[in-house]
Amino acid sequence: MRGKLQTAAPHLHVRRCVCCGFDGASLRRSAECPSCGCDLRERPPRSYAEMEGLNRRPTAVRDRAPVAEHRAIERWLAVLFLLMVGVVAVSSLLADVINGAW
Repeated sequence: MRGKLQTAAPHLHVRRCVCCGFDGASLRRSAECPSCGCDLRERPPRSYAEMEGLNRRPTAVRDRAPVAEHRAIERWLAVLFLLMVGVVAVSSLLADVINGAW
């Protein structure tokens, strides 16, 4: 159960390598963990507070929300476009049938 963070313990907010827990200064300057060789571009260092959701708004939720919203809008636009194409196709076929072109 999530609760309010009772302490401002600085060690909870130190970013560490997610593979080995290394938290040295060279971790921030490198694209690879100097301790274990983990690719930090693929698995960026995170703090305990970030991983456990102790921050006000987790990074993953903040990053994914706009993407999901845009995808939903794109899907609705695609559905509306296909419906309009269907309406135009059916109406042109009905016009041909009514005019006796068939």
